[in-house]
Amino acid sequence: IETDIALVAAGIRTNVQIAKEAGLETDRGLVVNDLLQSSDPKIFAAGDVLQHRGIVYGIIPASFNQARIAAYNILGQKKAYEGTIFSNTLKVVGIDVASIGLVHPEEDGFEEIRKEKKKEGVYKKLVIQNGIIVGAIWMGTKEGFNEVNRLISYKINVERGKDSLLEDDFDFSII
Repeated sequence: IETDIALVAAGIRTNVQIAKEAGLETDRGLVVNDLLQSSDPKIFAAGDVLQHRGIVYGIIPASFNQARIAAYNILGQKKAYEGTIFSNTLKVVGIDVASIGLVHPEEDGFEEIRKEKKKEGVYKKLVIQNGIIVGAIWMGTKEGFNEVNRLISYKINVERGKDSLLEDDFDFSII
């Protein structure tokens, strides 16, 4: 087949056969509570196998967060897993692409701020709700994405600086 570009992606489908045979609750994954315990409170889970609040994550940052929380709970230090914000970064034909959180809200109450630099091939978009960034898309650059990721993760109010956030020289330390 003649083509200019071909993208191949592999999804995940959790194999829950062993969990089912052990009598544990399963759905699209091994169902866990906020302490990452299965239906047998002595069995904890982390990574692609688990389903938490109806979500099977299938992303490395979620697995790391889950492993940390599960370890605390296995050691008796009760910590709740509150989910992981979806984030992906990749390079497509040499172009940096990154997204995090809610990037296409369908309800009212969200504000979208965009910046495009067509000549440089750069596009940035923030999705804000009640002064808090809840999602972002970055294309053509990585600059500032880690800082936005931090603002999202810590739910930092950006109301006072939101109109300048997408500027190249924005000083994230003021927020």
